[in-house]
Amino acid sequence: MDNRSSKENMDVTTAERKRELRKQLKKRRSNLTEKYKKDADRQIFRRAISLPEYRAAETIFCYAGTEEEINTRPVLERILSDGKRLGVPRCIGKGIMEVRMVTHLEQLKPGMYGILEPEESCALIRPEEIDLAFVPCLSCSRDGRRLGYGGGYYDRYLIQTTCGKIALCQEKMLEEEIPAQEWDLGMDKVVTERCVYSE
Repeated sequence: MDNRSSKENMDVTTAERKRELRKQLKKRRSNLTEKYKKDADRQIFRRAISLPEYRAAETIFCYAGTEEEINTRPVLERILSDGKRLGVPRCIGKGIMEVRMVTHLEQLKPGMYGILEPEESCALIRPEEIDLAFVPCLSCSRDGRRLGYGGGYYDRYLIQTTCGKIALCQEKMLEEEIPAQEWDLGMDKVVTERCVYSE
């Protein structure tokens, strides 16, 4: 078997492991109590805005969390109240997104998949303008390997940036090992309710 075939087989195996892990993690997430999620999200918010990277950043990328994800609304509000420039992702095609500037949260409307995203009239922010990105995940390892939802949106977009990349993850959703493929971007830090993990 040549090297290319071996690599392709490895990628298929890794993709299967990721799919299976996503199923397990979604089940685990559905069993988290509302109290745990609210308490954890509150602590994650406090840790995130206390980071030196946050204090130094002028333009910050942050996603609008869904009901299943970490509640990022307090983060979004704090970025705006601190006078920083807020960029929120907007899906423009399968696996492709852009970032638009939001000046008040009323500009966020349900978009693709029902996720809140900026209106098209919001100004475009280029990848190189972003100083810091808060990134969603289904799970992370403590060394910054991230498991997303399989669409590749964030990996494709964030590879264009040079900003700090910080995943927000509840401690109970962490995994010791995350299967990774060559295009999966690592995170610089992982913020949970318990602490901040660095790669």
